[in-house]
Amino acid sequence: MPGINMMPSGSTLQIPLDACTNFSGKAGNAQVTLTWTDPKDKYATPEGETAQDPDQLVSVWDHTVLVRKTGSQPAGPNDGTVVVSSSVRDQYASAGYVDTGLQNDTTYYYGVFAYNTDGVASPGAFASATPIAGTPLGNLAEGTLIKILENGSPVEFYLAKHSYEPSLNGEGRELVVRKDVYDQRQWNSTNVNTWATCSLRSFLNGSYKSRFTSYVQNLMATTTYRFTPGNGNDTVTTRADAIFIMSLTELGKRQSNSNVEGYALPISSILSVFPSSVAQWTRSPNLDDNARAFWVRGDAYVGNDVVTFSNRFSRPVFSVPSTALVDSNNALIETV
Repeated sequence: MPGINMMPSGSTLQIPLDACTNFSGKAGNAQVTLTWTDPKDKYATPEGETAQDPDQLVSVWDHTVLVRKTGSQPAGPNDGTVVVSSSVRDQYASAGYVDTGLQNDTTYYYGVFAYNTDGVASPGAFASATPIAGTPLGNLAEGTLIKILENGSPVEFYLAKHSYEPSLNGEGRELVVRKDVYDQRQWNSTNVNTWATCSLRSFLNGSYKSRFTSYVQNLMATTTYRFTPGNGNDTVTTRADAIFIMSLTELGKRQSNSNVEGYALPISSILSVFPSSVAQWTRSPNLDDNARAFWVRGDAYVGNDVVTFSNRFSRPVFSVPSTALVDSNNALIETV
């Protein structure tokens, strides 16, 4: 009948899968790490039905190929160099595939194409990255000072700990701590030690965070750490924030009426030293008095005192991946 395309008897429907999703490339030193999510199998589900009927399966995932090219993005799966072919679904969705042996300062264009069992390729998903020379933070000694831009100006941060709280964050999160305290920020307007809702936490994860480039904000993601809710709740629990402050324990201090929140940092003796007129807040509450929060000044730690409240400063802390790079001046490379 005119206008109807009938499939030959015994043939299969050549229906491609959807494109891969979440495809991204992260540049490193002479390498690019690529992650993506493979598509699901495709069903010809009748309109109004949501169940995946096996009889309606029309395209089944078989493998995905990663193609690399310079000059422009691949036009298809045969346009460029096939870097890897994966027949394990979502094999590179988390850790990613590391494409090594690349030329620094050269932009590489990538495409991923999913094939079904009929050998039909999906539309492509595309990403690009430019490798750049640098030293990974994981290769530096703890205590090294690095520079990170705040509102376009370089500010010094200590590399305070490799693999911060690995049981909570996995391996490879580098804790960085601002060398100098930031400003006179109180916990909150009523001096109650509820870190989860205090004004200091809101400030750090709001206006202060906005001082960093979008690249650094993406590196921060969120870090899980131990804290005590306070305000009548003295159990040790966890929460996740992009930016936070240290606990008494992490500063190498201990108080009989506070919980142990984490572990002493390798450079705690450096981080807890201040001029006599300056003190820094910690996230450790005073378990005996829910209207007081702890602070550290030199070797002393006492409860909040409204009379000397203006002397309390904050010291921002966050973590970034160990693969983040610094240049020869130990400045974080923020252009990749």
